[in-house]
Amino acid sequence: MCEKNKIEDKQLLIISALAALSFAVMGVVVGLMSGSIVILFDGGYSLIGLLLTMLSLAASGYMRGSSRSQFAFGKAIIEPIVVAIKGAVILMLLGFSLSSALNVFLSGGREIDMSFVAVFGFVNLFGCLAVWWFLVKQNEPKRSGLFIAEIKLWKMDAVVSGAVCAGLIVGLILTYTPWYAYAVYADSVMMLLIGAYFIKVPLMMLIGAFRELLMMKPSKEICSLVHESVSEANGSSPQELMLTGIAKVGPELMVNINVNPKKSHQLLPDLHKVRLILNNKLARLSLDVKLNLDIVTEAK
Repeated sequence: MCEKNKIEDKQLLIISALAALSFAVMGVVVGLMSGSIVILFDGGYSLIGLLLTMLSLAASGYMRGSSRSQFAFGKAIIEPIVVAIKGAVILMLLGFSLSSALNVFLSGGREIDMSFVAVFGFVNLFGCLAVWWFLVKQNEPKRSGLFIAEIKLWKMDAVVSGAVCAGLIVGLILTYTPWYAYAVYADSVMMLLIGAYFIKVPLMMLIGAFRELLMMKPSKEICSLVHESVSEANGSSPQELMLTGIAKVGPELMVNINVNPKKSHQLLPDLHKVRLILNNKLARLSLDVKLNLDIVTEAK
């Protein structure tokens, strides 16, 4: 990733942090005033989102610095570590909120001022949608994994806010029907439904981050393009190429290839040609390709 994109990422993350701060303060205050678990969760999610955005900013700035003295192979691994921390923290918040909602539901529900909470819910919904839309419009292939994770967090926040608004409307309607007694369960049921549905988001963030940290096989799209690129290079070179490893770690794609030289006097020009072919083909992935060509000679 070029320096310009890294600076733009940092500026966008700062905007995201300021927006998260405003929604966090409003959500926590309204949640405590109304006694609504789901609104408190929404505010808590924004507050944690703020802390995680600050973590992303710190990681983004640290990754731009010089690394050779302490990190001989670069700092790409920091990105999946930060994403894993984000996923774990959101998962813990969801677990705590689900536990609280279940306790309230089993204890007979809780009465809240639906009209007051509904007003905040709609303000929060439109605010989250605006930030998410803004970040999506700024997204492009060269953005970092930290920025992509930030978009996912705001998308989740917007959908959670939408679900909150829908549940509040249902609860408000119930208060004017013969089933008004069930309105006290609206808040806890909303939280249970939201938590059960969106628990997949932090789980997928964790799984994806750990796959990168363990250098496991990347996505089918990446693997397919790498295999296609190696096949094309094989057909254009007299040397025998064998793909031995693919791994994606943060913004980097590591590709290991064994080269069995058939014509040693043409080896260096052929290797240069192979590198050009592979780098040109893999450029569409918008990753920093780390290509390692190992020359393997047969023992006599």
